[in-house]
Amino acid sequence: MKSHDENFVINLAINVGKIMLESGAEIYRVEETIERMITSKLDSKVDVFVLPTGIIVSVKSSTNSTTRLERIHSSQLNLEAISRANSFSRIYTQNDLSDEDLEILLTSLTDIPQFSKRTTFIFTGIAGGLFTGLTGGSILETLVAFVASISVGYLLTKLARFKPNFFIKNIIGGFLIAGIGVLSYFIFEKFGFYLDYNRIIIGPLMTLVPGVALTNGIRDLISGELIAGGAKIIEAIFIAIALAFGVGIALQISFAFI
Repeated sequence: MKSHDENFVINLAINVGKIMLESGAEIYRVEETIERMITSKLDSKVDVFVLPTGIIVSVKSSTNSTTRLERIHSSQLNLEAISRANSFSRIYTQNDLSDEDLEILLTSLTDIPQFSKRTTFIFTGIAGGLFTGLTGGSILETLVAFVASISVGYLLTKLARFKPNFFIKNIIGGFLIAGIGVLSYFIFEKFGFYLDYNRIIIGPLMTLVPGVALTNGIRDLISGELIAGGAKIIEAIFIAIALAFGVGIALQISFAFI
C-alpha cells in the first residue's frame, strides 16, 4: 500500500463532507464519511465534529497533530450530489487509486449536472398546483397555484444574488404566495368565478415548507447528534414562522385595502 499525503487526504475528505452537508445530508452521515475516508488512508486517530454551519476535523498521529475548520454558509437539497459523494467515498476507501483514477472520480464528483431553470420552475409549479388539487382545489384554483409557485420560484432565484438570510427569504416567499392567492380571488370574483384563496395559498406554500430539514434534524437527534439535530429543527421552525409572517402580512394588507 502506497503512502498518502496527509494534507491531501484531509482536504479531500473535508471537501466531500462539505458537498454532502451543503446538499442536505444528515450530520451523522457526513461525520462517518469524513472519518472513514481519512482512517482508510492514514494511521491516525481522527475526530470529526460537524454542525450545520461548519466542519471541524482533528487528526492525531504519534508525531503530528492537525486540526482543520471548514465554514458552511448555505445549503440546498441535492440528492444527486449526496449519492455521488457516497459513491466516491466508498470507492476511495475500498481501493488504492492511481492519480489518474482519482482525477476521474473527482471530476464526476464536482461536475454534477443541474436541471435548467426552466425545468426547475415548471416542476415547482406542478408541485404547488398538485398540492392545491390534493386539498380539493378546482382546476382553476390548481392553475392559479401553478402560476403562484412558478412566480415565487422565479423571485427567490433572482433574490439569491443578494444573499438574503433564510428568514427574510421565506417571509418574501410567503408574502408573494398569499398576495397572488388573494389578488386572484378578487379578480376572478368580478367575472363570476369564486375561488378559495386558502387552497391557492396552501399549494405553493407546501413547496417552501422545510420537511426535509425537519426530518433530518429528527434523525440526527435519534443518532445522538443533539446540537446539530436541535439546530436543524430550530431552523425548520423559524422557516415555518417566516412563512406564516409573510402570509399573515399579505392577508392583512389585502383585506384592509382591497
